[in-house]
Amino acid sequence: MRILCFMKKERESWILVVLLLLLLPYLITVVVLGRRACPVNREQTVEDYVAGVAASQISWEYSKETIKAQVVLARTNLSVKSEKERKEILEETAAFFKGKHMNLEMLEKFHIFQEAARETSGEVLLTTQGEIKEAPYHGISSGKTRDGADVMGESYGYITSVESAKDRDSPLYVEGCYFSFQELEKRMKKFYGGFTFGETKVVEVKQTDGAGYVLELQIGNQMIQGEKIREILKLPSSCFSVQCSEEKVRFLCKGKGHGVGLSQYGAEQMALEGKEYKENLTKFFPEMQISEKE
Repeated sequence: MRILCFMKKERESWILVVLLLLLLPYLITVVVLGRRACPVNREQTVEDYVAGVAASQISWEYSKETIKAQVVLARTNLSVKSEKERKEILEETAAFFKGKHMNLEMLEKFHIFQEAARETSGEVLLTTQGEIKEAPYHGISSGKTRDGADVMGESYGYITSVESAKDRDSPLYVEGCYFSFQELEKRMKKFYGGFTFGETKVVEVKQTDGAGYVLELQIGNQMIQGEKIREILKLPSSCFSVQCSEEKVRFLCKGKGHGVGLSQYGAEQMALEGKEYKENLTKFFPEMQISEKE
């Protein structure tokens, strides 16, 4: 029986390998040379590509309506990328699938992404001026998403802050991250050569935005943006409070990600209440509209 099970798993793995080997050159052709270079149905290929990208961006355990929303975001964001950037995204997507244990059960789950791509075929988000622009997303908000202009600059002013209170119910909502002063100094010096704590060892939040995310932090002799310290320390979120002891600093973080645009957890809670993907997208992008790409 064990031998038969092993043979079955081996057969499933070989099926996946063959599928990926057949698809990968085709997808690379789509990205590098464009859709016209492909000898088979172009629209279907693009939709399959969108499904793969979306699958690398969100939990496979989420409901179909949430996945549909993510597919629309993936399609929108791909539409504003250059060919070079699309190629990089494809490489990242291929690496994601390579690292995922894909068997027949997982292929069935991936089929949901393909269905979501077909059922939303061509749909993208547009600004009120009819422009396709980037539509960001993140894992879990602080309970309220952020104004795009506060995080990404004035060109993202079309993304406005909205309430997403049910994010606070996520079991992953709060996470404490601890660092010794020595570790903090070591990490900071990689980015700021003249960094020092001095005698006072200051770590203090100076400014937050309307959603509670840190805009500016003083750490030692350095003033730093909240998103930058999130990057340096690999914090789950820049929505945090700081507590210092004699030897350690605790960053108590709320949410996951930059907090701009769609909250995947928040969208999933809406889907579980029976909301469709278009309602989810309208909630998190009130200044944008869903339209078919021309």
